[in-house]
Amino acid sequence: MPPFSRPLFLLFVAILALAASGCSSTKITEKWRAEKLSGPKAKRILLLSLIKDPVTRAYFEDHFVAEAKAKGFEVIPSHRLAPHRTDMDEEAEVRHLLAASGADGVLVAQLQGVEKKHKHVPSRLDWFPDSYHYNGFYDYYYRSYRGIYRPGYIGADDYFKMQFRYFSPRSEKMLWAANVQTKNPRSIVGTIREIADEVLDSLRGSGLI
Repeated sequence: MPPFSRPLFLLFVAILALAASGCSSTKITEKWRAEKLSGPKAKRILLLSLIKDPVTRAYFEDHFVAEAKAKGFEVIPSHRLAPHRTDMDEEAEVRHLLAASGADGVLVAQLQGVEKKHKHVPSRLDWFPDSYHYNGFYDYYYRSYRGIYRPGYIGADDYFKMQFRYFSPRSEKMLWAANVQTKNPRSIVGTIREIADEVLDSLRGSGLI
């Protein structure tokens, strides 16, 4: 793995390596699909990440592509065709990149950052049956249950957010869009793979790939 020398990549790693309490979970929070779809499903998708740092971009795209391959989809990482962000500053350069990829679908990914949400968990008293035997109602009533007090606390959840937009190279129109968030991400690779799963499954379910 290359050294994490650039500030944006350090931020990306810090976001995805959060050790917050709770389990990691990724889901699509908002989704849109064009009403009328025409043409065949895409067989070859260009992944175009709007991430200026080249190390971060390559790292994200390569792991996204690896998960796509495991699911049977062909996704081309844009950094292999245009490794520098200045290679995509002009429309002509983007058109050349798309033509060189041979893709019939374009997926644009963009980092949205992290949102921290605080929460208050109130105290509670839980009841559960003991394992010892009892005889009759009163014995059951007085002996078989006991209270467990759980004090309240103030906690926080971290939400790592990305947005994805899918376009047709033929019509140049947006056909699908989604916002994705991961709650309390636990690992870099695991989070990228979860995101890829959600996005690709949604595109397939929408009849686009």
